[in-house]
Amino acid sequence: MDADDEELAELLPSLRVKRRMKNVLGELKDVESVSKALQGGDVNLLVRVWFDSLIAKKELYSTYLAPRAKIVTALSSSPAVSGC
Repeated sequence: MDADDEELAELLPSLRVKRRMKNVLGELKDVESVSKALQGGDVNLLVRVWFDSLIAKKELYSTYLAPRAKIVTALSSSPAVSGC
């Protein structure tokens, strides 16, 4: 390994960081698949089950996905959404 390679090696993420990045990517894929399912034409109650399982995995998601999430209540009272 020459000096240039050693300098580059110092910039590469550690194995621990790589594992964490893989885990985060997996979580994002889970959220994306549920989000896409919700946007599909054949939405059913199974999507709610998926959302609930996401919330169970990461409680922070409830801020955005729970039935009483602030964004849900804000949108439902919006004139654009309610049709007023």
